[in-house]
Amino acid sequence: MDLYYHPISPPCWSVLLLSRELNLSFNLKQISFAPDCPLRETFVKLNPQHQVPTLADGEFGLGESRAILRYLLTAHSGSDDHPLYPKDPKARAVIESRLDFDLGMLYRRAYDYLSPQWNSNSVATEKDLEKVCEALGFLEEFLGRSRYAAGDRLTVADLTLVASVSFLDVCGFGLEKYPKIVAWYDVCKKEIKGYRELVGDRFEDFRNAVLKMKQ
Repeated sequence: MDLYYHPISPPCWSVLLLSRELNLSFNLKQISFAPDCPLRETFVKLNPQHQVPTLADGEFGLGESRAILRYLLTAHSGSDDHPLYPKDPKARAVIESRLDFDLGMLYRRAYDYLSPQWNSNSVATEKDLEKVCEALGFLEEFLGRSRYAAGDRLTVADLTLVASVSFLDVCGFGLEKYPKIVAWYDVCKKEIKGYRELVGDRFEDFRNAVLKMKQ
């Protein structure tokens, strides 16, 4: 399988983390969004949205990180009842709820608030900050009910949510008001396979890229 990605993209982080958990290997194809990127034509054919990550499994192409996570777990995990994505209807429904929460609320709001750091055409507002804090408050409440985001064991929901929290962290957003998130985040960094290599060690690269975009 080919994965079109960028190593400092938070949505890509979750897919890379899952690949490590499932012991899957990708042909990694790093995308530059410059017009002369040699992979651009193939990439755009696979995903007209021009977004990473994009997965190519033979002739099958798929965008959107959470869709890719679901696909890998159902098609390439070797089980229809994988611990990261159990088939029990209620357990899976909670996981799906957290994935949707990340897509529609936590990551979306984090991106809207943080992206002005490298985009001079937009300005973050106090309302944007309030929305991020509200989303973090919801995650704090979820984690008050269980050790992990969707229950008492690690699931794919934690992989995507830890990518979003890492995004906030690398951009210097303080998490100290959310002790349950901080405790969970520490657990995830220790327990998720490859976190340090695939995410933590990319923090400096991310910050350097932001500095370049500001110049």
